[in-house]
Amino acid sequence: MKRKDYLKYLGRIIELADWELLIPGLGLTILGLVGVAISLSGIAKTFEEGMHAISAVTMLFGMILLAAGILKGGLPRSNEAKAATIFIVGILAALGGLLAGISNVTTLPLLIGVIFLILAPATIIAYAVHKGSRHVKAISIIFISGSVTGFIAFSVFSYIQQPVQAGLEEQSQEKTQQQEQQQQEPVEVQPAGPRFEITIPAGSSVQGNLAYDPLEARVSKGTLVVWKNIDNTIHTVTSGVDFNDPNYAKFFDSGLLNTNDTFTLDTSKLDAGEYDYFCILHVYMKGKLIVVEEMQG
Repeated sequence: MKRKDYLKYLGRIIELADWELLIPGLGLTILGLVGVAISLSGIAKTFEEGMHAISAVTMLFGMILLAAGILKGGLPRSNEAKAATIFIVGILAALGGLLAGISNVTTLPLLIGVIFLILAPATIIAYAVHKGSRHVKAISIIFISGSVTGFIAFSVFSYIQQPVQAGLEEQSQEKTQQQEQQQQEPVEVQPAGPRFEITIPAGSSVQGNLAYDPLEARVSKGTLVVWKNIDNTIHTVTSGVDFNDPNYAKFFDSGLLNTNDTFTLDTSKLDAGEYDYFCILHVYMKGKLIVVEEMQG
């Protein structure tokens, strides 16, 4: 193809649509669809509400610019213009299908209806303006009035449904929280029996200070031994004398105890005997628990 013919062909393509409107319109529309998709996929409620508003406004202006860009020269007639239009519509349809597929929101049909309520009037009015129709004002009034009526109906419906939906969401959240608490904090039935408390005193993390008070505790089998951490750092109560002991964490292990946390051991599950224990975070902290069948008077 000669340079002159190429430039002529390129100029013809540019005349088919106003790319200064078309490209921003396509970009804004895609941005709006992505924003709506993120909002409807279940992200935090406050973010979702904000994304709904931002996405709707962005997509509104995007559709107006997109329609104006495609229809500036009237309906597409050449194969090139038709192909470009089909390509753009295909992108939007694909993104819309993705949105519908990932959404778990029951109001999605209403949202789609609002989108078409914007798209249809914008397309028809833009086409009428570019064609120089004598009925532009009438067409604009009819379609804009229809859109406004639709928006009012949608707003009223949303306002009526909002308290009901909010109540249902609150009940659902409370039920979910209760279930999570039941799973994370199972009810522990404490066996009957005497209790014996051992404290992890303040400053016990410093080597040479008292590690457990008392360091050696003698209890009868069936006693509930409770360790309480009153130090300002984390400690553990782990069976064994160190990490190389074969009894390391074999008989009991408190896990990490923060300040004021407690660990309760039911000695009815242990055999009578001596049990060394230590803190895995401060291995020089050592204690001993002695379990006997019956305490001697």
